[in-house]
Amino acid sequence: MMPLLLALVALVVSAPLVLALVRANELFFVRIRDGNVRLVRGRVPPRLFDDVADVVRKPAVLRAELRAVNEGGRPRLYAEGELSAEHKQRLRNVIGAWSVQQIRNAPRGR
Repeated sequence: MMPLLLALVALVVSAPLVLALVRANELFFVRIRDGNVRLVRGRVPPRLFDDVADVVRKPAVLRAELRAVNEGGRPRLYAEGELSAEHKQRLRNVIGAWSVQQIRNAPRGR
């Protein structure tokens, strides 16, 4: 019983640390619902946000999540949800035109 309790306590204590490490290289996280884009975490330059919104508006993406991370000094997009291959490629092209520094220097929230 005691080893199980210790393992459970270790898991609870270490979970926030693991989450922080995973998010350390995250630039932003946006959620898309019915073609509307909402910033959940991070910073997005207004022009980049508008470009992402344009891509997912027509044809409208019903549900998706986009996570941009710093990989090797360049922004990389991880997309999940109801996105076509064309949507994903267009989004990668849009985000690839920006540097990590430009994204990190964007104003907070929108």
